[in-house]
Amino acid sequence: MNRLLPPLCLLLALSMVVTGFVLLAVGPPEPSVDLHRATASGDESSRDVLQADLESKRFKRRLLLGCLFAGSAVMIAMAFMTMQPSNARRRQT
Repeated sequence: MNRLLPPLCLLLALSMVVTGFVLLAVGPPEPSVDLHRATASGDESSRDVLQADLESKRFKRRLLLGCLFAGSAVMIAMAFMTMQPSNARRRQT
């Protein structure tokens, strides 16, 4: 099991980085038609609720991206910390 842990950590790190870049490529949430409609009609209460929802979605996306990239860095560090030296190296020392 010890020999499988570093490659699995590296594989998970790679998948987290790829997922992060895919989310970056998609782009942030855009204002909805309802938000534009509420702004044009002057309905402040609906506009405030929809604007808060949009900001919440944008914050959650930024948090997810940060967690994906930070988690990837942690997985890479964990993979290198759990690696065992090869038998040839052990014999030389």
